[in-house]
Amino acid sequence: ETFQLGSTGVPASALPGARAAAPAMAAAPLTAIRRRVKDDHSCLFWAFAYLAEGCEAGLQSVSDPGEAGRAKVRELREACAQDALKDPDPMTRALLLDVGSVEAYASKIRDKYEWGGENEVLALARHYSLEVALVNCESLQVMCYGSDVPDCKGRVHILYTGQHYDPLVAGVSPDAPPSAERRCFAQGDGSLEAAALEAARAHNAEAARRAKQKRVKKIKCLGCGQLLSDAEAFAMHCQEVEHDDDFAYECENVEVVIEGDEPLPEGSIDLASDSVHTFNNVAQEALSNLHATPVTIGATKYHSLEHYWLCAQYIGQDDAVAASIASAASTEQAAILAHGASPHSQRPDWRERRAAVMLEAMRAKVSQNPAFAEMLRATGEKTIVCVDTDPWAGMQAPGGIATGQNNVGKCMMEVRGELRSVRSI
Repeated sequence: ETFQLGSTGVPASALPGARAAAPAMAAAPLTAIRRRVKDDHSCLFWAFAYLAEGCEAGLQSVSDPGEAGRAKVRELREACAQDALKDPDPMTRALLLDVGSVEAYASKIRDKYEWGGENEVLALARHYSLEVALVNCESLQVMCYGSDVPDCKGRVHILYTGQHYDPLVAGVSPDAPPSAERRCFAQGDGSLEAAALEAARAHNAEAARRAKQKRVKKIKCLGCGQLLSDAEAFAMHCQEVEHDDDFAYECENVEVVIEGDEPLPEGSIDLASDSVHTFNNVAQEALSNLHATPVTIGATKYHSLEHYWLCAQYIGQDDAVAASIASAASTEQAAILAHGASPHSQRPDWRERRAAVMLEAMRAKVSQNPAFAEMLRATGEKTIVCVDTDPWAGMQAPGGIATGQNNVGKCMMEVRGELRSVRSI
């Protein structure tokens, strides 16, 4: 019985996880297969358990590893702890582990939230008497650990992405099932290295592709399938669109993925485009409503446009609340007062009137502050976007695709157009 894939004459029965190879497998070229283990703090331990023992509990396809799987991880963490505690030179070992003592290391590595690394690769190589070929996706090199362990039983391969460890096995095709794979090779056998490095390159290519992707969260109407930007848009959709009689106003959150070479959805704005002028809605930004640029509206002078905006929803409905917001020493205090007011204090027509209120406030700010007006003109023909977590006021693009109504930016562009018309007369 020989180790036919990458064979060096070592009996297959001597290798952990080795299986007798089918005759067709012997002539087939080596294919490195990446078995994906759980993306948690114990991925290195799951990888070792799979390669050395065939423990499939940690595979991503297994939703719950069960108590037996978790016990295996605890067992391997304890093996690493004991490897350090039994070192005949604990002081030197502690220095190498960059801890105060081997006891401190043991306590640390027993923690289920502690990542495994190079020290644990070496300890587990000794624990299983295995040589470990660590395939590094960052350097595209294969580093060998445990070559000097006594009575070495063979070589296993682990893929390291820079953040995660996955076991690499061999098969006659990329979709070979675990029952037809080879997990362990003879010590020093480098026959899988070229295929393993191809797996590393494939990971890098996929990571680069995903990095270029743009993602956005949407709400999908379960009545008609339409995608809406947020809960408010879904509520408006339900009012405006006729659905079947059995429509139960149900929806679900979905993620829309746009590949790097695909155009953005119609109506989307690329915040990184040269044709877009963005500003964060924070006090340090001169264009922001939070900037300390005073504005007088009616008979009241406000410290900033944000002060007015926060109290406008209460003017005429609860003037006491409005007055307290207007006199707040900072926008943060004004926001606390506004958000803490009773919903009954808000104008009943606020949602319908807020866009018009913002536009009139922006006109007042421009007319009273020449420097602000000049900054607005300086944006030229660019699309102005207020970057804000408030989906009505601004936009944000955590997944690369901007979402939000950008009503503040729209008001600015309308006033900018008015400024340009006045200047041309």
